[in-house]
Amino acid sequence: MNQTSNPRPAVSRESEIEFLARETGTPVDTVKEIYRIERDKLERSARIQTFVSLLAHQRVKTLLHVERRRRHGTSLVGQASNS
Repeated sequence: MNQTSNPRPAVSRESEIEFLARETGTPVDTVKEIYRIERDKLERSARIQTFVSLLAHQRVKTLLHVERRRRHGTSLVGQASNS
């Protein structure tokens, strides 16, 4: 879809990416690339574009947290029962 269908400004997206990078201990450039990929996937498949940014944020956050746990050797099995 086109940019006008997304009311969120790029500045907001940049701060979102920086927040995710800080929160997950991941380089900003890495988060930016993952965010771009996930957002592109969502934009191609979404019938309604309103929540694409929110969904992309959540997907990237989940991916980065899973990767962080994997790097630190934390099992997801034990954490699933704590949720």
